[in-house]
Amino acid sequence: MAMDLLSTVTAITSFAGLVVSLWLGLYIVTRSPRSRLSWLASGTLWALAGYFLNNLTYVQGPPGSRLPWWWGWSVALAVPLWFHLSVSLLPPESARRQRWAVPLVYFLTLNWVAMEAFTPWVVQGLTTEPSLFSSAQRPGPLYPLFALYLTAVPLWSTYNIALARRSARSDVMRDQFGLLAWAAALAVFAAAYSGLAVWLGWDAPIVVSSLALAAGVALLGYAVARYNALVEARSLGVDLPYTALAMGLVVIAYLLAAWVSNALFGVPFVAFVFVIMLAVVTHSLYDHGRSFLDRLFYRKRQQQMRADLRHVISRIQPQADVREGLQSVMETLCQAFHAEQGWVALRGSRGYSVVAQYGPVTLSERIPKKKLDMQEISLRPEEVAEQLAGMAVVVPLHAGSKQVGAIALGPRRDGLRYGEDELQLLEECADAVARVVQTANLLLHSMLQIEGLLRQARGRDEQLQERMRSVLVPQRTPLSLLGLGEDESVALVEDALRRLYDYSYLGQHDLSRLRAAEHHLQIDEGAFVTHIDRGKALQRLVLSALDKLEPHGKRPSPPSREWWQHVILHDCYVLGTPNRDVMSLLYVGEGTFNRARRRALRAVTRALAEMERQAQDLPGD
Repeated sequence: MAMDLLSTVTAITSFAGLVVSLWLGLYIVTRSPRSRLSWLASGTLWALAGYFLNNLTYVQGPPGSRLPWWWGWSVALAVPLWFHLSVSLLPPESARRQRWAVPLVYFLTLNWVAMEAFTPWVVQGLTTEPSLFSSAQRPGPLYPLFALYLTAVPLWSTYNIALARRSARSDVMRDQFGLLAWAAALAVFAAAYSGLAVWLGWDAPIVVSSLALAAGVALLGYAVARYNALVEARSLGVDLPYTALAMGLVVIAYLLAAWVSNALFGVPFVAFVFVIMLAVVTHSLYDHGRSFLDRLFYRKRQQQMRADLRHVISRIQPQADVREGLQSVMETLCQAFHAEQGWVALRGSRGYSVVAQYGPVTLSERIPKKKLDMQEISLRPEEVAEQLAGMAVVVPLHAGSKQVGAIALGPRRDGLRYGEDELQLLEECADAVARVVQTANLLLHSMLQIEGLLRQARGRDEQLQERMRSVLVPQRTPLSLLGLGEDESVALVEDALRRLYDYSYLGQHDLSRLRAAEHHLQIDEGAFVTHIDRGKALQRLVLSALDKLEPHGKRPSPPSREWWQHVILHDCYVLGTPNRDVMSLLYVGEGTFNRARRRALRAVTRALAEMERQAQDLPGD
């Protein structure tokens, strides 16, 4: 009875490890097919799947039959792949020092596998003991060295992952490396347990090492999937649990079929193992294969559309009138997407002016700025303004942090909605058009500067006097500082944040003349006030305005959406964290990061303007 229970538990553990390792390997490589880490991790998981297949066929094989010991894959094949994965996670300098060991481990592993297959030096075969215990294998004269090798290399891999964890720059990355280190430690335990038991001939159940290795497999697959998501600035969300649930339901359905076949027709369960493995592979690759076929059939059309747009945009000469070039762009876009109508509008000082049109639409009036100022593509522009009625999509044209225009397209003639591929192509086109418009604006601005140098010099004097007068007049505009416009005020605040720790620079900064900065001066009685003291006061003022963005409570990990603006400004400017690391921390892309940063800068600027207005209204000022 006890042997039957042990046999059942061993079979269940081996089957679960086989399915999980096979599915996780396919999940990782289909989500990040261009990542070398994905292929190394998947190869490791698939190699360990052979170990679980060995145990399962030993336990559930036909009665009275003896499978060869090398049936399936040798567990040693997973060792070099796991070690290669650990070296790839190291910092560049540490990885360079261990690069020589990667081919050596591959070479030694192939030699051990060859000796296992063709000589009795490592394993001499199976004894008459039940295959549920390690004593069922008879070790050869070189088996102690083989067991030591299977333990030492995973231990080295664990050390490499721990070293990578100490070198990580963020807590999120350290958590991922911690999971990988636990997975490698479980593999070390399984190798040491099995090797010592076989060498000394102990009646140790193999289910213990199988459980440890199955747990290590699950941790390895989950950690690599999360690591790839962090590096690629995407979130796993519900994709991993939903996919796991769907795969579990599929496996359960096949297990029910195997149970019915065994009960009614006496078909052994082991006969369904390869069928279930095939089901896991086909269901895991279904979505990826469908996407591949979609790209295969529609790639030519997308490439032709991109080529036509690139050809039209490349013909636009920034030094000439860009209106003719934008007219060609609009005609190409509407024809490519089968749009009924569309237009291109450029941003001016008094609003947006339509410079190119296609179809029955005729817009001659100027569109106010507040109607078209947007950070992201809009699919329901008819709710924004009456002037946009009839348009199905509006794409803003951003050159850096400024919006220079917008492209609007009407509904499609075929009645279909704009899909993800079409929207992505529209955004690529918008980026290219924005660069051309920005270049034309810069050239025009340069020519005006050359022609009116003296006139601009007089204008600068008048502007300087206006700024000096504006210091004495309370500012009521929320986004206005020192009498400047919105863009200039935001630029001053961002410049102060970039030089936040340069007191000498801040002491001579335009913002140091704010009345609110005087309230942050901390000078002992009788001491002289220098520009360095004003720089320190400006730093405290800017930090106090930045702290107002911080939500109440403890900062979560990862930060929720309400924390994004404070985290971006605080980590990038106060802590000096690179933008890429902040994007990985927030699970956002570059576009979302830039939009949140622009909104945060405007919020801090508005807070400073309100603080300045209140400082000027204080009694006695």
